[in-house]
Amino acid sequence: MKIKNRLLCIILTTFFSNYFFAQDTISKKILWTTDWSSDGKFFAVGGNLDTLKIYNETNLKLHKSFPIKSTVTRIKWHASKNSIAVATQLSKDKSSIINLDTNEKIELKEISPDGARGIDWNYTGKYLAVGDNDGQILIYDTKGNLIRHFKNENSKSVTAVNWHPKKNILATVSDKIRLFDIDGNLLKSIKHRSEEVMLLSVAWHKSGTFFVTGDYGDKHDKSLLQYWNEQGKLLRSIDISKGEYRNLTWNPKGNRLATASDALRIWNTKGKLISEGKSTDYLWGVSWNKQGNKIITSSLEQNIIIWNNKTEKLSTIE
Repeated sequence: MKIKNRLLCIILTTFFSNYFFAQDTISKKILWTTDWSSDGKFFAVGGNLDTLKIYNETNLKLHKSFPIKSTVTRIKWHASKNSIAVATQLSKDKSSIINLDTNEKIELKEISPDGARGIDWNYTGKYLAVGDNDGQILIYDTKGNLIRHFKNENSKSVTAVNWHPKKNILATVSDKIRLFDIDGNLLKSIKHRSEEVMLLSVAWHKSGTFFVTGDYGDKHDKSLLQYWNEQGKLLRSIDISKGEYRNLTWNPKGNRLATASDALRIWNTKGKLISEGKSTDYLWGVSWNKQGNKIITSSLEQNIIIWNNKTEKLSTIE
């Protein structure tokens, strides 16, 4: 009976923690995500401010803006085209592909009414994957046509997706780490820790031989940054962060990983901490520029900061 009561307590605590967290992120004006264009000339920032903003890298001035109601959860620039994939939730504006040359917006069909949080182009730029809040993985072409969709084993929200850099293999995170091929065949399902803690971010290394994940943590369990080999074997687990790992990304060379949490941190390929930039609030979005000498972060309190590759602050955008 004690075991059953304890299990019930854990389930209820997890439910109410997630519920109140969701309510909090609805009411707060947060900059969830940022990404630098492939040519390095622009960067985009989105959140629940009802607008996706595109800035000029040279003078840090606003270049374009697109009205998008409620929350932009994640954005991903195409590797060769001047277009950006946008995931949304709690919004009448659906996830979409926006052509920045023509301002055309292509709405992505069949995504959960509750929206999506995971979005990524594959290594050729031919396919776009979306992970939605009903546990669906949807694959589109560059014109927004739905090619196929499949379940992420269950209906739990998919918080991030990331394509292998050399193969059409997709890593997804939610309650577990899962690896799929492009046809939806489950290749691997990995329980990343003994506690029931949600994962938030995933990034394959440029070599394709390993990937890194970041999780949410809770009041009792610290957030973990974890390195995994291609087969899903744990290589290293790090628990120094005081905040959840909202986003993480490799620099163009692939020798440095930037993570957004309670601080901006840069790591090497072995998981060694190289440098740390203090933040006054929790960082949510993070992206490197084309040259790998600058990083942009967005945050819980709407701060947009440009850092150098030693995590020193260069400028702040109002």
